Amino acid sequence: MRRKNRKSGIVVIIAIILIGLFAYAGLYGVNLGNYRIKTFGSSIDKGLDLVGGTSLLMEIKEEKVDQAVIDRTIELISMRINKDGVSEIPITQEGENRIRIEIPGEFDTDKVLDTIGKTGELTFEGPDGKVILTGKEVKEAGAYISQDNKYVVNLELNEDGTAKFAEATKTFLNKSIAIKMDGEILTNPQVNAVISDGKAIIEGMSSLEEANSIASIITSGALPVKIEATSVKTVGPTIGAEALSLSKKAAMIGIACIILFMVAYYRVPGIIASVAIVLYVSLLLVIFSQFGVVLTLAGIAGLILTIGMAVDANVLIFERTKEELRLGKSIKTSVEAGYSRALSSILDSNITTIIAALVLYFLGSGSVKGFAVTLLIGIIVSIFTALFVTKFLLNNAVNAGWINKPSYFGVREGKKHEFTSLKIIEKTKIWFAISIIIIAIGVGFIATKGLNYGIDFKGGTLITLDMNKEFNKADVNTIIDKYAKDKYSTKLASEGKEIQIIVQEGVLNEEKTNALIDEIKEKYSLEDSALIGKESIGATVGNELKKKALLALGVASIAMLIYITARFEFSYAAASIIALLHDVLITISFYAIFGIQANSPFIAAILTIVGYSINDTIVIFDRIRENVKRNRRMDQSEVANMSITETMTRSINTSLTTLITIVAVYVLVPSIREFSLPLIVGIACGAYSSIFIASPLWVIIKNAKQKKKAKVVA
Repeated sequence: MRRKNRKSGIVVIIAIILIGLFAYAGLYGVNLGNYRIKTFGSSIDKGLDLVGGTSLLMEIKEEKVDQAVIDRTIELISMRINKDGVSEIPITQEGENRIRIEIPGEFDTDKVLDTIGKTGELTFEGPDGKVILTGKEVKEAGAYISQDNKYVVNLELNEDGTAKFAEATKTFLNKSIAIKMDGEILTNPQVNAVISDGKAIIEGMSSLEEANSIASIITSGALPVKIEATSVKTVGPTIGAEALSLSKKAAMIGIACIILFMVAYYRVPGIIASVAIVLYVSLLLVIFSQFGVVLTLAGIAGLILTIGMAVDANVLIFERTKEELRLGKSIKTSVEAGYSRALSSILDSNITTIIAALVLYFLGSGSVKGFAVTLLIGIIVSIFTALFVTKFLLNNAVNAGWINKPSYFGVREGKKHEFTSLKIIEKTKIWFAISIIIIAIGVGFIATKGLNYGIDFKGGTLITLDMNKEFNKADVNTIIDKYAKDKYSTKLASEGKEIQIIVQEGVLNEEKTNALIDEIKEKYSLEDSALIGKESIGATVGNELKKKALLALGVASIAMLIYITARFEFSYAAASIIALLHDVLITISFYAIFGIQANSPFIAAILTIVGYSINDTIVIFDRIRENVKRNRRMDQSEVANMSITETMTRSINTSLTTLITIVAVYVLVPSIREFSLPLIVGIACGAYSSIFIASPLWVIIKNAKQKKKAKVVA
């Protein structure tokens, strides 16, 4: 027996050391001979908002365009931007008729738009300036190294082009024929022979990259459809670095606070859960690194949120274990029962959040997708660490004799646990009245003032400049007025040293925007790095965002309704969805009452609230279902009160651990407050609704069904 105890203890020690080394290697990097294990920071791809650059959302301005045409357009845009053949600039389709282009390190939007927006008119012109051929007559172009080690481009023309080119090469023998794209000379080769077979070779390139570039441009020709920029965003190189640094600090503080809480409240099991949290974060970052997940500011918010949520399963298990210990069961039996009884709650609550994350991913766009990916991976990894890693460590710690008293779980030995149900259901009218009043006030503000939509919804231009010193806002407004003529607003940030300029849609084009920025820079002697961000969005994008938000909310609600009905019954599902809509309405009301600006991150946060809020509700409903089976003659209200009381500690603890991480993000990382603020409101609201709205609704629905059934029988 002692040998087995010693073996279990050694296993735990080795596991903790390995987890520690794994985390250390990821945090600081390790040299293993000639091989270097990179740090998480250097191996994870970072999004545009962390490294700076330009993001464009191009809209196809033609109706009923088939997928093949869109794919060809993306291919041609890629050829134009990735001219050197070595860049890996992501160009992806978004929705039915939009293309997103993100170019890290490029801050000249005029140059990018000019490159993408070229009509693509390819011409072959003789010395007399007359057009011989156009891109329509070019069948194919490619680059290669000839046998005499020259870099060349080979051309193949179609039937019409072959005849025209034969005549031209005969006319201009020993003269040059210029190949131009939109009037700009790509190359100006000399005709050395009459080419009658439609196959020509262009020499004179200095490198294979140059030959590839020319061949790509010749092949790309004209875009098959007209495209127009509906959103142009530039992120300065310094803002992302600062946000990344602050996010790391927020994550460290959040993790430290969670560990302190878990150890203080759950004692030795809390230490084991903390080790699992360290492994969870390390595994998550390794997955990001290995699978090429691009980490964005929104993704960081999702990552930090999942750290708080990862504790949820551990809290559920430990609370269940404590219940078993209070019944006088042994440590080992209680731990096994704790895992067994908590399993359905853990799976059901996390699957509902996964549904919300999937909806976000498939219906979201841009940074919202990054947030969804992070959230989705985080939930899956948290389930693994809680159900396997924590369980493995905890069982071995129990077998080693390290946890041999109920007091190690925070349960006092010999003290009789008196259970008294809270009277929650009896005060249903009060809880409903509180919510109705808040929502009514919010609806009143929306009806009279409307929601404070940001440019993501209204369209327009947002410029953020770091003035790096105190300045006279009126003087800046004077400059802005020259370009925007009263159709703008300004807002100070960062203790008055930053200014945000918001201009209505259609007032500024790219040229005027740059002229405005240049004039402010010149007046205040600002460096180029003073431009923190520049964003222009068309109103059509905002209208589509609203439609997608409603669609996403509807799809998520229906998917959850189906899942909960299948796992429980319709009364639970109906109460859950009503409580979920309650949380959304309360959060929107909060924004309306306090005039907080709503942008696209707000949509992501609302859908995350949907997933997280129902997470807590499912845990309470799982307990209600269990107590209904045990106490078939008990009144519905009594069952609900008992279940709420039994899960109250868990609800408070999980909401607290999640709020700790999100509040740390809100306080320390100003650039992602658009994500973190609605999450704080939603998490607090979700904890409230799970207890005071969802459970009373279940009682009302069940009682209504029983009365209806009784009438039918009578």
